[in-house]
Amino acid sequence: MGEAGRLIGDRGLRASTSPSNNKQNRGGVSRNWDDEFVLKHQLPALIPAFDPRPGRTNVNQIQDVDLPEDISESRSEAAFLSACSVPHTEEVPKLRLYLQGPNLTNISNVTIELDDNDRCIFFYLQQLVQNVEWGQKNERTRRIWEPTYTLIYRNACDNDELPQTVNKTVAEMNGFPENVANTLVVLSNLYQIGAMKYEMATDIFVSEKLTQKLMQELADPLIVSARALPSWCDELVFKYPCLFSVETRTNYFRATAFGTSRSIVWLQTRHDQMLEQSRGATSTAAVSNLTGTRRDDNYPEFRIGRIKHERIKVPRDDEQLFEYAVRLLEFHASRKAVLEVEYIDEEGTGLGPTLEFYALMAAEFQRKDLAMWICDDMDTDQMEGLDLGEGMKPPGYYIRRTGGLFPASLPISSAENSRVSQLFRIFGIFLAKVLQDGRLLDLPLSQPFLKIITNPQLTEEDTVDLNGVLNLNDLEEVYPVKGRILKELAAYIVRKRSIEADNRFDPDTRRRKIEQLKLNINGSECTVEDLSLTFCVNPSSTIFSYKQMELIENGTNIDVTANNVELYIAACTDFYLSSGILNQLKAFREGFDLVFPLRNLRICNPLRFQIKLVDLQTLLSGDQCPEWTREDIISFTEPKLGYTKESPGFLRFVDVLVGMNACERKSFLQFTTGCSSLPPGGLANLHPRLTIVRKVDSGDGSYPSVNTCVHYLKLPDYSSTEIMRERLLTATNEKGFHLN
Repeated sequence: MGEAGRLIGDRGLRASTSPSNNKQNRGGVSRNWDDEFVLKHQLPALIPAFDPRPGRTNVNQIQDVDLPEDISESRSEAAFLSACSVPHTEEVPKLRLYLQGPNLTNISNVTIELDDNDRCIFFYLQQLVQNVEWGQKNERTRRIWEPTYTLIYRNACDNDELPQTVNKTVAEMNGFPENVANTLVVLSNLYQIGAMKYEMATDIFVSEKLTQKLMQELADPLIVSARALPSWCDELVFKYPCLFSVETRTNYFRATAFGTSRSIVWLQTRHDQMLEQSRGATSTAAVSNLTGTRRDDNYPEFRIGRIKHERIKVPRDDEQLFEYAVRLLEFHASRKAVLEVEYIDEEGTGLGPTLEFYALMAAEFQRKDLAMWICDDMDTDQMEGLDLGEGMKPPGYYIRRTGGLFPASLPISSAENSRVSQLFRIFGIFLAKVLQDGRLLDLPLSQPFLKIITNPQLTEEDTVDLNGVLNLNDLEEVYPVKGRILKELAAYIVRKRSIEADNRFDPDTRRRKIEQLKLNINGSECTVEDLSLTFCVNPSSTIFSYKQMELIENGTNIDVTANNVELYIAACTDFYLSSGILNQLKAFREGFDLVFPLRNLRICNPLRFQIKLVDLQTLLSGDQCPEWTREDIISFTEPKLGYTKESPGFLRFVDVLVGMNACERKSFLQFTTGCSSLPPGGLANLHPRLTIVRKVDSGDGSYPSVNTCVHYLKLPDYSSTEIMRERLLTATNEKGFHLN
């Protein structure tokens, strides 16, 4: 991408226009055209495209990067752009930029201010062309490249009269007519009613025509890479996602969420996929044919570059890993290159160690001693030891709750709140990196947490306010004991108000009926006063440093009664679902935004937080409970080099996999693919396919080995199913890459 032209002038309003042979304009400023000058968009994360032609020199896609001691110096790619700029001895005045055109006879010019530094020139070209009053409608698209556009600039502090600019924005120009907007609202409401109350098949709302139109827009390389998609795309995908399938929304997310470099790579990858599908051959033949195409002289025409892979070495030592990983994530947060990890003094390289790093970090963030998440010392889910990739840990080491992980509420001004908020900032970077690089995690985040991080009140507002985002149903999901009590108190208030509003009762009767109201707590009836509650709450676990939290001033000494129970519910709801987690969520957003904007996750929130956010959970974790059948294994794995689908050794392998329990399946996947989850769709969508080959010169005493990068399992031809099962399960529990 590039725009030609040079800005020339000395003061006041200046302009760069078409060739003028050094003629003077009305202001006496010389205007000159330099055909050799090209202004290019610098993309540090892209390296030149691979050129397979003989004699061509190609840059290595994987580049080793040393983690600096001072992270602040290298955290942003801004250092790259700064290094490319021309040094100045004095401060450069801030400029205001304008685009003017089309500079054609009998057509009035339009001026647009370039007021967003993150936008490309092409975006403003579109805006300008949409505002020009063309003679014929088709001129708008046909003549966009014909005119010569003028770039006007001025000092921001100048008092000269500003150029007259158009007031209409792109959003206003593409706004929906009232009847269309009303139809969309009705469809959205019907979708919510159907999905929530009648369990309708939600795909009946998917519009094939809108899907085709959206994918047509995503097929335009210039529009996608310049981030100049029409505003209706965002409007429909984010606000009315029921009109598009999960696959379409995922494509839109991948194409637009991660910046120009990743958009270009997505376009090239999709081009390859469509080319392969169009050939209608087997995968091997398709790859062969595609390789032949790439050796064509036209190869550079659809290849702009490759995404850079930056490899960083980390220690495996449990005591150092988390601290080192925090520094790594801080350093790599704003870098658009793919992050690869290699362990010091280990031979494993590529995808396998990287996936294991993400799995280990996911386990680290679930440690109970970090005090990040709601937990209960008496929780039955934590009564057994657990292995999340770091070896078997004692009961209570990790937090595993039926409702999933949800931030623990902490006193706002406490030191613990500040410490945990910093951890959530790193956690935000971590999750964003997972999504950006397309990794999968075994991380059981709760639905209420996913609702918050996709809510506009967190993602889009400058002043974050979580009031009203969650309710008592959400609290019951993540904190069942407290949630059930508060819901019973809320039901008590409803019954009390009903009595107070009933005009049939005199004051004495009304008071007597209210006094007779009872709560039902775990099957036992009691009054509000019998609960012996005060306006003070205690932490759910001894892992938290605070002893108690007063919900109101002097709350320890104020009992909860029938007269103030409503205030108690409001105060508890605020602490557990709003103010007590506000700093943590703000820090999470700050870290996430360093990688890509959190607001892009709105695409994963289909019903304004009314149903489960399966889209986002699937993007993060894939299939967290991997299952397969004998038919799946035979159909979607590839026995080779000594094994066929009829080989006794391969059939014994099938028997072993079918007989695995849930934990063993996850361990097997971690061993063979580097990730304990399967992509959505299971083994059928695992790419590359799991390949099983015979390990030569190996007998019953040998162990399997793997190449996780290509999902390659080297399996000895054991004499029995029992020996194969024992050797395979032993290998899956081996840490490191000694069997890789």
